[in-house]
Amino acid sequence: MKKIKTNDLIDIINSINNDKNLLNSFLTDLLTPAEYTEIKKRWEIVKMLNEGINQHQISKSLHVGIATVTRGSRAIKDSKGGFKKVLNQKDHLN
Repeated sequence: MKKIKTNDLIDIINSINNDKNLLNSFLTDLLTPAEYTEIKKRWEIVKMLNEGINQHQISKSLHVGIATVTRGSRAIKDSKGGFKKVLNQKDHLN
């Protein structure tokens, strides 16, 4: 059985290099519509949390369970986690 390599996927995504149309096409092919929608919602949750929006407001606004928002909240509080690092990087770009 062939071992699945996480770095292969990361390398492919990294190689797309700012081509938003190609990245969108790739993700659309890679994920089911439900998975792609879920990923977009999770990122929106993280951004809203980072802006200081209340968890219950986010839950209502995005029509997601409070547990999903709480999961995002825990992840964003992890200073070593990917969400926090990306948000910090994004803040420096704006």
